[in-house]
Amino acid sequence: MAQPRQLTIAECDAAVTRKGGPFEMEAIMHNGVEEKFWIHGMKTMREMILDGLPKGGDMVMVNAPVPEPGPKEHRIDTTFNEVWDRSCNLAVWLRGHGVRKGSFVGLIGYNSVEWIVSSCAIQLLGAVPVMVNAALQPEPFAHCLNITNPVVVLCDAVSAVMFGKIQGQLKNVGPAFSYNETAWLDKHCPVPVIDLSALTASKEDVECIKSGDGLGLHDLGPESDGVIFFTSGTTGSPKAVLSNQRAALHNLHSAKFMMARAAMRMGAPADMAIEFAMTPPEKQSVGLLCIPLFHATAGEGWLQKIIHFNQKLVLLRRWNVDDAVKACVDYGCGVIGGVPAVVVALIQHPDLPASHKFESTLNGGAASPARLANDLRSRWPDMSIAVGWGMTETNALTTAIVGDDYVAKPNSAGWPLPIVDIKIVDPVTKAELPRNTVGLILSRGPNNMTCYYNNPKATRETLVDGYVDTGDAGYLDDDGVMFISDRLKDIIIRGGENIASEEIENAIYADDRVAEAAAVPVPDDMLGELVAVAVSLRPGCTATAAQIREAVHSRVRPHARPAFVWVSDEVLPRNVNGKLVKAEIKKIVGELYARHLERAKM
Repeated sequence: MAQPRQLTIAECDAAVTRKGGPFEMEAIMHNGVEEKFWIHGMKTMREMILDGLPKGGDMVMVNAPVPEPGPKEHRIDTTFNEVWDRSCNLAVWLRGHGVRKGSFVGLIGYNSVEWIVSSCAIQLLGAVPVMVNAALQPEPFAHCLNITNPVVVLCDAVSAVMFGKIQGQLKNVGPAFSYNETAWLDKHCPVPVIDLSALTASKEDVECIKSGDGLGLHDLGPESDGVIFFTSGTTGSPKAVLSNQRAALHNLHSAKFMMARAAMRMGAPADMAIEFAMTPPEKQSVGLLCIPLFHATAGEGWLQKIIHFNQKLVLLRRWNVDDAVKACVDYGCGVIGGVPAVVVALIQHPDLPASHKFESTLNGGAASPARLANDLRSRWPDMSIAVGWGMTETNALTTAIVGDDYVAKPNSAGWPLPIVDIKIVDPVTKAELPRNTVGLILSRGPNNMTCYYNNPKATRETLVDGYVDTGDAGYLDDDGVMFISDRLKDIIIRGGENIASEEIENAIYADDRVAEAAAVPVPDDMLGELVAVAVSLRPGCTATAAQIREAVHSRVRPHARPAFVWVSDEVLPRNVNGKLVKAEIKKIVGELYARHLERAKM
């Protein structure tokens, strides 16, 4: 008997987004152009929290290590009710410190229960969490706060100590409070400590947080400011990506749509596929979060799903593959994801039992090894496997490919969501290019940012006619699947962490011995790319590669520290206009780095 014909993506999308269904779309205006968005998705993050946290009750929401300096082996379970109560009490406390609808509130720290409670409390007030990268060095740390001017800053111990050290550089930034003890790091840290688990508020004040009475939330809606994440561009300085509530929340409904689309591609009727996507799992799933919550993929995509579907989240103090495997085994983690390097490290680890079962994974943030999809399918045939693409400026999920489609096209980034328009254009003329022709990727949709806050020039350069200039080069194939060929932006992606070349080059140039500097990526099996640097020296100066690396070590964040330095005896390659030829430098450095690795093996 002949197999039934597989439906095309267009046919699946038409059936899933039909009128009257949960994935029906409507026309809206966003960034000055007409776009499409889900009619039945939640409207604000406050609505999502009010719906999700109380519903979880006494189920465990988060399993996490105790804060440092306690032993990482000592872990604590925190229930949905506990997160709900602490979030409401903290929201009352924030109100007492001047936070209102639309207020910017700094949130700086590594993954923890306290980070999650702080995020929920801020959003319950209709305020805007400003998610600063906790790994930043002092200068960009201060820059992020100075361009957003939060009225209050909540942070962990490490960030509190940093805040104390750069406090004199801050302008119009409100007071900071640490939700962890700081004395173990700095006995003289001036940032006060608050214990979120011990905060209390009157029953009346808590009821006002829950009901919204007196909070000025009558006009809180999809167009209201929702969140700020930070991204590094070619300037090397972090930019504040401001998005509205609709854009920040789209991942929740878009991920459900992706599940329905995938089910139809696998042969399920439309009604069954939609029901499957909209129905919470019968058993609480357990996910291991290996990426920082201050990035959109985790802070939006992962956290919203945990809250909405009452799933359990297992946190690591910081990424370590041995700790990650142990957590997977000890707590039965069935959901993994993040950058492909994390997934590869987990599934290849010798301590992962052959009997351990993973239920699902969604990879993104960096190029996925071509063999990964097949490796996952071969070992776990029933596992839901997917890869997605997005940016901070598009609020994570933008394209995705799932299951057998992913196995068939493992190098792809997937099909665009139906709310998204992808256009491939000539980088110079901006003329649209035909299928299978590599060009600049432009992405338009209501998931796009509102602007780079306090940076109108960068906004005008990046957001044109509603399209985000992604800076990526790629193409759409005959099936409409997007492939990313290369990056036009001068960015190095180390394990999903964007590192602007100029960030490293500026730090290298602070060394008076250096005449020229060029930062380029070199390949790495685990992290995708590492930072490498080529330098030439000023006349009369001498320095070894090790000395250059040592000098720059304290000037850049850990992720941006060079893994390899080449000190050229001659000037670096330049074109006729005097600009450094990065492509040629990258080739030379890549060959030298490969030889370096070979010598290290001997």
